[in-house]
Amino acid sequence: MIRQFMASRHLAEMSEENTSLRSLHQKNLDYIFNHWYREDGDIGYIYFNSKSKLGAMAMMLRTLVYSPFFDDYIKEAYRLVNCILYLQKNDGSFNAWYIEPGYKYNEAYLLKFYSGEAILSLIEFYEKTGNETVLEKAIFAQDFYIEEYVTNMSKNYYPAYVPWHTQSLSKIYLINGKQKYAEAIFILNDELLKIQDTENNETLGRFFNYSYRNYGKPHSSSDGVYTEGLAYAYEIALNLNDEEHINKYKTAIELGSKNLIRLQYNESEAQNYNHPERIVGALRINNSRSPNISRLNIRIDTTQHAMDGFRKIISIFT
Repeated sequence: MIRQFMASRHLAEMSEENTSLRSLHQKNLDYIFNHWYREDGDIGYIYFNSKSKLGAMAMMLRTLVYSPFFDDYIKEAYRLVNCILYLQKNDGSFNAWYIEPGYKYNEAYLLKFYSGEAILSLIEFYEKTGNETVLEKAIFAQDFYIEEYVTNMSKNYYPAYVPWHTQSLSKIYLINGKQKYAEAIFILNDELLKIQDTENNETLGRFFNYSYRNYGKPHSSSDGVYTEGLAYAYEIALNLNDEEHINKYKTAIELGSKNLIRLQYNESEAQNYNHPERIVGALRINNSRSPNISRLNIRIDTTQHAMDGFRKIISIFT
């Protein structure tokens, strides 16, 4: 569900720029509202497979914020905000579910993804509407997770939260200019770079280190979002004229981009598949000589994350 909404958000952003995409974006919105969006009083939520997760509400809110049709869905957007804030605890942290699943789950692990996504969605909503109350709630949450994920990083670190919190932290820093948010970005991304491959020509630039196998297998979706997060970190380093981090992150972004391009299907490779026109430009999950980690199939977020990463890099470097 979250992967679908990440693609929906990207389509919304692209349709803002390219009017020829708007009918497809509207078709996607119609499907979402007809099948997955529900309301409970003044709360709007996404319901799928008998559950409703924080990350899905966050990504749907982001989709509406980026949509050229935002004004048509402003009521639904506010109700999604209400749901996210309903899930915020008194200490600023979040609950992972509006409707819990009927199976056991690790909420702390889920929030390593959902927390940054939720904060980012609230800040983007503030940027769209100027709603100061929503911004205050987002900063309150961010301060909690700085303590959880930065101050106590040795106990709680997991690389998946780095790019999402990098994006939310960078937006907060650019709003209020408080150094602690920039410092948190550098701490998180310096730690992330420990898993980037800088030695093996075949896999140069990917974010996987055999010494940290508990962080998951090589995957181009994580490569894409980590590279995108580094672009935001690089932008803050430029803002602060921090030469050490400018150089460090620029090198990492170059390596990460080359890795993504290496994983992208070109026209000759696509001819080996049915419907090659659907393949060209998409990203395989990974490509390695090792049969244990070579996966040539495509997932929607492998391409979406790379697109977001490339677009952010282009916006900064040009």
